[in-house]
Amino acid sequence: MTPLSTLLERAEAIYLTHGVGSARYLLDQIEAAIRDGAPAPQIRELDHLLQLIEFRDRTLAQHDNR
Repeated sequence: MTPLSTLLERAEAIYLTHGVGSARYLLDQIEAAIRDGAPAPQIRELDHLLQLIEFRDRTLAQHDNR
């Protein structure tokens, strides 16, 4: 399993590259991986990255509403 620190770094890089479209980008990556028959650990890692991006988006939205 990929260490959390590595996942956080990758999620940050994805967010910096794709901005508000990061979640859509990761969903597309997950769909492509499933379609291509990628190994389960690879798909799971993409899902973990998506969860981190979604958490970031929710947290930022909560702070904007205050």
